[in-house]
Amino acid sequence: MKLVTIEYRGRRSVAVVIARGYVALDVLNEEKRSDWPTEMGRLVDSGDAARFASWYRAGGKTLLENMSRALIVAPDEASETGEVYETED
Repeated sequence: MKLVTIEYRGRRSVAVVIARGYVALDVLNEEKRSDWPTEMGRLVDSGDAARFASWYRAGGKTLLENMSRALIVAPDEASETGEVYETED
């Protein structure tokens, strides 16, 4: 799993990289009524990045890969800012 900070559509958020692009955590929070931190520092420092990685391995990956195309940020719509959190899957 790879988390990056992206800038897209006038917004900035941590996003998980998927095969079709990115799922921004701010969008995921709105869609699934979750409360993942959307700033990389807060996500990592709070321990939520590790919790997110566990969620991802326990079925979150499938959920993200099957999200509506409207909720996915295409690679050409975003720019990565260089902040990365990566785990082995």
